[in-house]
Amino acid sequence: MVGMWAVVVTLGAGYAAANFAINSGEEEAKPKLEGLRYTSLPTMSVPVVERGKVEGYVVVRMVYTADAAVLRSLASSPDPFLTDEIFRNLYSHAETNFGKLQRLDLGNFATEVKAAVNARMGADVVQDLLVDGLNYINLSEPDAMRKVAAAAHDSAVPQDPRDTPATYAGAPSKH
Repeated sequence: MVGMWAVVVTLGAGYAAANFAINSGEEEAKPKLEGLRYTSLPTMSVPVVERGKVEGYVVVRMVYTADAAVLRSLASSPDPFLTDEIFRNLYSHAETNFGKLQRLDLGNFATEVKAAVNARMGADVVQDLLVDGLNYINLSEPDAMRKVAAAAHDSAVPQDPRDTPATYAGAPSKH
């Protein structure tokens, strides 16, 4: 009887140890956060229309952060959705007063754009939206056309962000 009891206890202890090892291995196999990817968007020029005439341009350059694993799992890039939402939001708020040092609530702007893009993508893709540059070009200034041309030149060649140094799991580039 003592021999049978020793065998049962040994088998039970072996089963418990094996079960514990299997369960603890499952917890370690969970995917870990790979890190955030910073991606620069092309420079955008948003027209400020007043009384049917373009009075100036809001020129903006943005960077967004997203989880690298989430970006890989997407069927399409969030870049066009971000560009569209940024343009729509700025266009709806752009007034001639924009050039007269009226403040744009950048925190609220980033939150609105991020929420709209994530809703359109159907997932929490964009983690944060950062302003890399923001300016207003008043067309009544003498060198306004040169500034508009320079802004257009900055965004003339959109590239795949995966091929540029601006997209990596590190800090945003100075574009």
